[in-house]
Amino acid sequence: MRIALAVDNNMITEHFGHCEYFVVYDVEGKDVSGSEIIKNPPHQRGFLPKFLKDNNIDVIITGNMGKMAVNNLKDLGVECYLGVTGNMIDVLNSYLDGTLVSNDEICEQHMHHSHHGHDHEH
Repeated sequence: MRIALAVDNNMITEHFGHCEYFVVYDVEGKDVSGSEIIKNPPHQRGFLPKFLKDNNIDVIITGNMGKMAVNNLKDLGVECYLGVTGNMIDVLNSYLDGTLVSNDEICEQHMHHSHHGHDHEH
């Protein structure tokens, strides 16, 4: 399994598309068998999900990500952990321990869904 962490200065980047690079770990069970750094190519809309899939990435761990990117990655079978912060090694260890939590907060979703009292049909 290949896990990519979107990173700036060894910290998980706040926004997926704008990270400096991806640190990719090859993981078997709870063991890391290798790692590599993949430079984030110049930003092109809709490009990154396919780029990551072409690099055989199974899981992406990042801060925030736009809805389109999340949907594209999921369509390609790539699992996304969103809303993650902290040092990449700590985050990797949390992932390996099974304690890493994705909050599924999508970047473009800044609207609060309020029903203004229209749901009284119980």
